[in-house]
Amino acid sequence: MSVIVVLALACALVLVEVAVFFSRLASLRTLARTDPPDPPSWPRVSVIVPARDEADTVGPALESRLRDDYPELELIVIDDRSDDGTGAAVDRAVRDDPRVIRLRIDELPKGWLGKTHALEVGLRRATGDWLLFSDADVHVETGALRRAVALAEEDDLDLIALVPGYRTGSFAVDAIWAVFMRLLALSVDPRAVRDANSSTGIGSGAFNLVRRSAFEKTPGFVHLRLETGDDAALGVMLKAAGARCEMMDGAGLASVAVYRSVGEFLRGIEKNGSTLLDKPFAALVVGFALFVGIELAPFAAVFAGPGWLRILGVSALVALTTANAAALWTNTRQWLPAFAWPFGDALMAFGMLRSTWLAGRRGGVIWRGTFYAADELLAERRFTL
Repeated sequence: MSVIVVLALACALVLVEVAVFFSRLASLRTLARTDPPDPPSWPRVSVIVPARDEADTVGPALESRLRDDYPELELIVIDDRSDDGTGAAVDRAVRDDPRVIRLRIDELPKGWLGKTHALEVGLRRATGDWLLFSDADVHVETGALRRAVALAEEDDLDLIALVPGYRTGSFAVDAIWAVFMRLLALSVDPRAVRDANSSTGIGSGAFNLVRRSAFEKTPGFVHLRLETGDDAALGVMLKAAGARCEMMDGAGLASVAVYRSVGEFLRGIEKNGSTLLDKPFAALVVGFALFVGIELAPFAAVFAGPGWLRILGVSALVALTTANAAALWTNTRQWLPAFAWPFGDALMAFGMLRSTWLAGRRGGVIWRGTFYAADELLAERRFTL
């Protein structure tokens, strides 16, 4: 096969990929654009927040939740073996607001990830008809929970997985985030998530709003006890149990500050390396190289091909740049860093390969100070894209 044909095929593949991306982006509902009627009565909601060494973020995040106007709220914060000021920050919230409940975990049982165990502990204490599983650094706008619950009741949903708006800390991380959000849209079709005849499910660590009666039909967190992708796996588990699910854009109503630098990004995804350890590392290198190579092929087509190929290459580059800009703009209201998407492609691939290599070298994953053996994680894996 000639180089010209290979470049043409790569450009065509990029155009197909972009078409799929925009189709899925168009099908993603935005919670802020909905206007559901209030239910006859507001059901009780238990917000379950696991926190470990979150002293810098948990206080303001909890304040944002307590400013909400939801009438039937309890906020359960699980201080999971924290060594910093997390407990003190939560205690201040407890003193200031009777809706806040603090639970403390001093020891992690064998066979559990810290987060899934903390969620299980919080669930046992929860009294709500609805459960909101949400990370400790998530900020919500006033009315967000009320709108989500009203929509779930109106549409008879059992799960709303809300993709938050992400706030990054640098131009380089924004470039990576453009690629990440585009690949997320390519990986999960919102139409399939809401289709009762599809097995596709998804969740969001920032905002998984779950009807308790639907959760009780699942195997529960014991089924996810060693799943590093616990948030997404929760959605898959609920879908398998017959839950009616919805994946939505939560930008403008929920937000999370993520990596402030490339170094933080690389360290932050180290736990994800275990998910690929059952595949030959050489095959992963080839696979990620092909991914980057296909997306960069239009540059070669523009500068090295005949006239028709150059036009195809320009079309592919414009389409791919537009897709990255749309992905970043939808989530962060930024677009300029998306023009550095080739850099984002390379760093995304490098980060995943690095995390897999580290997990293989260590024989597992070190996450928040705890080591988890690779064999054990792979044996209990519940979610794959």
